[in-house]
Amino acid sequence: MQHTEPNHAKLNRRQVVASAAASLLGAPAAHAQDAWPNRSVTIVSPYPPGGTNDTVGRMVAEHLTRTLGQSFVVDNRPGAAGVVGSSSVMRAKPDGYTLLSANNGALIVQATVKTPSPYDPSNQFTPIMKFVDAGQFIGVNADLPVKTVGELIALAKREPGKLNYSSAGIGSFGQFCGEYFKLLAGVDMVHIPSKGSAAAITELISGRIQVMIDPLVLSQVQSGRVRVLSTLNRERFPSYPQFPTIKESGGPEINITGWFGLLGPAGLPQDIVRKIESACRNLVNEPDNARQLLTAGVRPSVLDSGPFAALVASDLKLYADIKTRARMEVE
Repeated sequence: MQHTEPNHAKLNRRQVVASAAASLLGAPAAHAQDAWPNRSVTIVSPYPPGGTNDTVGRMVAEHLTRTLGQSFVVDNRPGAAGVVGSSSVMRAKPDGYTLLSANNGALIVQATVKTPSPYDPSNQFTPIMKFVDAGQFIGVNADLPVKTVGELIALAKREPGKLNYSSAGIGSFGQFCGEYFKLLAGVDMVHIPSKGSAAAITELISGRIQVMIDPLVLSQVQSGRVRVLSTLNRERFPSYPQFPTIKESGGPEINITGWFGLLGPAGLPQDIVRKIESACRNLVNEPDNARQLLTAGVRPSVLDSGPFAALVASDLKLYADIKTRARMEVE
């Protein structure tokens, strides 16, 4: 007698087969995503080697190489005050193999002051993690006969247009700070752009320019070739309490803080974002890294992707307001 399989049994067997087939078809894609990174990852630094952004980027690359077992390599792509390198990441495939080590100078300031704007940081990048904040410091060549910001302002008013200040480039964060300082202090100083902060500090040491607003001025304090007058902040920087705030030093009240973080192109998968967050959460607390960061004039200040994205959005509004007041426009 022939045995007939019940209809419900046939249905269950078909469902099992279909489910197994779907699992097999989906396995390669899931495995590929879970396997990230399975080859070398490029971290673009949109500035020349030697500056603070490069220091932070290389620290992140070395940490991720050790933690995730693949090579993370910093690729310096300077140009247009950070726009060249940042734009290359904006256009990259969002697969986790091209990331951006950048600061609010490259992203927020450039998007704000340049016409047309090179990119929309809120929609064309994926913020992954902010690592540090940078106090901004006003440094002068040691031969300049001033010891306070008040004295610098007085000198600039006596000799309008004779003092030069430098920055990492046209439209850079340093120029943004310099123009804002000029506006609030009521002085006339000439901007001499350089190709990165490291080149600008060389100009300051040589005396070819007299003023620079950048955390990198701290690197030359012990050499005696640069005199730091103040922070550009409302509070003293914790690791350099000997330097007064700009208001304490006789200047106007200003509160400008830089930040440095890691981003990817828009649409970066969230599982990759979470993997990097998890790997980097304790990066800035490692003793060697903490010492290196403090020496560079930055302090640990970690934000995961969500709060970091909110900071980017709020900074865009703040800097647009400052741009209007300082009447900055860079083509």
